[in-house]
Amino acid sequence: MATHAAPGTGLELILNAAEGVLQIVVTEDEAILCAQEWYRSERATEILAPALAELAASLGIRWSDLRRIACVRGPGSFTGIRLTLATAAALRRCGRAQLAGLDYMQALATTAVMRRGMLYGGHVWVLTHARRNLVHCQPFISYGPEIPAQPLQDVSLCTPAEAVAAITADTAVFLFALFSFSMKPLHILAYSAILTALNLAAELIVVFATSSLADASTEALCLLARHGDYAPEDIEPLYVRPCDAVDNLPDLARRQGRDSDAATAELERLLHLAPGSEI
Repeated sequence: MATHAAPGTGLELILNAAEGVLQIVVTEDEAILCAQEWYRSERATEILAPALAELAASLGIRWSDLRRIACVRGPGSFTGIRLTLATAAALRRCGRAQLAGLDYMQALATTAVMRRGMLYGGHVWVLTHARRNLVHCQPFISYGPEIPAQPLQDVSLCTPAEAVAAITADTAVFLFALFSFSMKPLHILAYSAILTALNLAAELIVVFATSSLADASTEALCLLARHGDYAPEDIEPLYVRPCDAVDNLPDLARRQGRDSDAATAELERLLHLAPGSEI
């Protein structure tokens, strides 16, 4: 059994399954004990629990000994976000760990800052695919590679054209446009359209991301976790857009002969129940 020093942050678990990769990081007093990645996001539900059990055995730790758990809360894959947040909530109930939510867009921006050694003042625009021909878009400012990139605005849900307009209107001296898209054909088309539009903006100097910046790095996740706001309560997800099931609920209710407004109201009631409530 590993021994854990009393001072410092203690044993911490960091989880991310917001997009195309499942990431598990274990640290002790901020030193990385283990970092694993699986580029099989569609199998994250099958991988996560066995991987955690194997990690605990190999490291000689008990998850009940966790002092902190940091989870990426979105935006991104609804399934991946729910999986990691539910896992964190379950582990919190096994011990006395404090939880903190990390923002995926900030993790990507911080990855770019750290890997490119950006200094204070540079702007980083992060775009990720949001389905239905939309993107998540958010600008950040760099404070150097030792501090997480800080958001200049809340994340927005917009069309690629609206994202291009926002980026080209930025007057910062140094701009870095970071795209995180999978290699699915529709994602590639969206990426190409944005890339072409930005290249047409002659007054704008933009450096485009390589594949090494398409996912949040372990180092960026650890930096965000170090600066996280921890509390003894579950993490609220950051979805930004409604899930397809919510959008389709009125049609589904009508097909079953039910009142669509009543179905929507009941869903809202259920979504806002506190953990442990009677359903």
